[in-house]
Amino acid sequence: MEPTKYTNLRNLIGGKLKGSETSVEILNPSTEKTITHCPMASMEDFEIAVASARDIFPSWSKDKKLRISVLNSIAEILIKNIEILATALSMELGLPYSTSVDEVKMASLFFKNRASASDKVETLYDNEKQKVDVVRKPIGVVGAIIPWNAPLMVLSEKVATSMAMGNTVILKTSPLAPLTCLLFAKIISDCVPQGAISIMCGDESVGRGMVNDKRIGMISFTGSTHVGMQIMAEGAKTLKRLSLELGGNDAAIVLPDVQIEKVVSNIFWGAFYRTGQVCTAIKRLYVHGDIYNSFVDALVDKASSATLGGPFDKNVTLGPVSNKSQFDKFNNIVKESINKGGKVACGGKERNREGYFFEPTVVIDVNPDNPLVVKEQFGPAIPIVKYENINDAVKHANRSDYGLGGSVWGADSEKAEAIACQLEAGTVWVNRHAMVSPDIPFGGFKHSGVGRANGSVGLDSYSEIQTVSVNKRNR
Repeated sequence: MEPTKYTNLRNLIGGKLKGSETSVEILNPSTEKTITHCPMASMEDFEIAVASARDIFPSWSKDKKLRISVLNSIAEILIKNIEILATALSMELGLPYSTSVDEVKMASLFFKNRASASDKVETLYDNEKQKVDVVRKPIGVVGAIIPWNAPLMVLSEKVATSMAMGNTVILKTSPLAPLTCLLFAKIISDCVPQGAISIMCGDESVGRGMVNDKRIGMISFTGSTHVGMQIMAEGAKTLKRLSLELGGNDAAIVLPDVQIEKVVSNIFWGAFYRTGQVCTAIKRLYVHGDIYNSFVDALVDKASSATLGGPFDKNVTLGPVSNKSQFDKFNNIVKESINKGGKVACGGKERNREGYFFEPTVVIDVNPDNPLVVKEQFGPAIPIVKYENINDAVKHANRSDYGLGGSVWGADSEKAEAIACQLEAGTVWVNRHAMVSPDIPFGGFKHSGVGRANGSVGLDSYSEIQTVSVNKRNR
């Protein structure tokens, strides 16, 4: 596939596509060469976006038929432009093209799902004495701040749910991966009423402006725990409604009765899908001593068979780490892990070639305090901890400050489920990992976040819940 040239990229500000005097360079992580430059929004752009969002909110929030039409139109536009968007995702993140296609399809599914979202009244009582209804009401203007690792999918969850509930949205992309989001903004700009959504590439000043602006009623943020804590503290000054999906250090426990040949591939991809740059990726493996050596051998075989390379080679299964900053952080954690006693079973080093490529890495003989076990590595490496007693495995899995997801793998699914329910995580899986869907609630315990996305509880997160209580006996 020939490289695509991206020129005249613009932010969507208050319904109009707008350039900027400043820009950020976007590099292809597979080649370290410049793809393009994306415009950086200013605080003046932000002011225009807020004013426009507030202007249209009264009419937009009342017109459910229009909102459904817009959401369905966006779902269709995504599929019609799947090649353009998937190509951009692969170029700016280094994802294998087939993985990028899946992300565009998932984004479309989010918009289609939320187009059918119900804002129906829930009637708690309706008798001769009283009538009590519970109603979802829009919050107002939602400020959405998204990360670089899955920009189109995270955008779709925040924008689709916000709009379905009658809110208007101002979305800030990460300056590390704005390309696909700005292309999305361009292709939907004609089908969305002016001001209902603004999409801009911005730096920390724009994000800070969102959090501190009293005209914005809610912040929906996906990113690091550190930044989430800052948003929570600053947002308290204006009593912001918050949805915070933060870091993760998901543990997977492999039981001694597991059939290794049946699960090893799924466990590998649970850890290494998208080169491990997934908030819900398996980041720690606890394997029973009876099967430890056999399991390590099988996982090493799987990791060693992975093919690294550029996104448009059909034989490639793993791409690069998506940016230099993350590559350096990840590389340092792996080195620290080895220095603290971890033994590399395979991989363990960067590839001597252009691009931010790092061999899929399995580290063994680690103790529960090893840096690769404790920290969120967010890259293509997995530590394997040996355990003998299941209670110890659960205890160590729960020692983390994070609590996004976790999984248990075993032949006896009922036994595995009972163990999974002991994990302190927002989602626990049995014989699967990182299955996320628009209709299933998602979010974290502890330092992995506040609130829930997806499902009906996700609709509640983007709404004010109003109780209407009527005394019928006074009529």
